[in-house]
Amino acid sequence: MRLKDRNGNPPSIIRYEEVDPIPPLLKEMIKRMVSWHVLPPSCIPNSCIVNIYDMDDCIPPHIDHHDFVRPFCTVSFLSECNIVFGTELKRNGPGDFSGSASIPLPLGSVLVLNGNSADVAKHCVPVVPTRRILITFRKMDDSKIPYDFIHDPDLQNLRPLSLRRQQHPIILPLQQDQKDQPPKNAQPSQKV
Repeated sequence: MRLKDRNGNPPSIIRYEEVDPIPPLLKEMIKRMVSWHVLPPSCIPNSCIVNIYDMDDCIPPHIDHHDFVRPFCTVSFLSECNIVFGTELKRNGPGDFSGSASIPLPLGSVLVLNGNSADVAKHCVPVVPTRRILITFRKMDDSKIPYDFIHDPDLQNLRPLSLRRQQHPIILPLQQDQKDQPPKNAQPSQKV
């Protein structure tokens, strides 16, 4: 039996639905994650899910739908919680799950899911002890984008910051007897 939502749609991006634009604050977060090399420019998110958890809420085991390109990431706010991974996740009780790995998500942390963590292992968020927010940033596959979707010009052509170190001249203090002579391999100074 194939899963369907309450309207009979299969679990995927519904292409005829209207999509709200990404709010400015979340666009700024996307820009920073790309510029800081958290997400590659090939996966600039065009979709966000804001999950607001109250005490004792959870997200059951799942693998994010493949209508969304890998990698994707989630950012944690308000409090710490764990995310549990495993190909087989065990339900120990209501909202209590165990698996092969449990990773803490500290306040303000970013978790990037790619490869096996996104495609093979299921993940879940067990019952949270206090209120918290998780924002998941994902890019929709180009062939699955809603028909009326408009790409945000603020999120086009983002590039990561260069990782190359800038070359700065090294200035060493001169000894007393060298002050009157220019250092070896010195380049002429330029006035600004």
